[in-house]
Amino acid sequence: MTMKHRGAAVLLLAALSASSLAAQATAPSAEAPKGHSGLGFGLKAGIGFNPTQFVVGAQYSLGKGLGIFRIVPNVHLGFGDGTSVDFNLDFLARVIAEDAGFGFYAGAAPTFTTWDGSSDFGFTVVAGTQLPILKGHATNLEARFGIGDVPEFRILAAIVF
Repeated sequence: MTMKHRGAAVLLLAALSASSLAAQATAPSAEAPKGHSGLGFGLKAGIGFNPTQFVVGAQYSLGKGLGIFRIVPNVHLGFGDGTSVDFNLDFLARVIAEDAGFGFYAGAAPTFTTWDGSSDFGFTVVAGTQLPILKGHATNLEARFGIGDVPEFRILAAIVF
């Protein structure tokens, strides 16, 4: 993925986050809605670059007793320029306004990837935002940057049940 594509993806992530925050600030409400903790089972979907793929996945977010930290094992299946299966163990720090359900998270993950029969190991840097889109569910938009022989860049949307 070129720097131009990465820059566009980061700008898209920032624009979506800002528009959600602006919508919350202007929306009238008698009582602030409770946000979702972000813990539990979730599904993901998105696109990847280098290789160019459609990506689906699942995650299980753990860590209620860890304060702002979460451990999130997840798996991604990529289809397109080859088929890949990624196993990640995300170590994340989250800053979430629990009453509003909006916030940011970032971290890193050791990543094991299988590509059409071969296997590779690397790391993934994760940055994302939790957006209060669906009442009662955490909805996330995240960017994943690969280091080593793993997918180079992915942008994924997730819903946590």
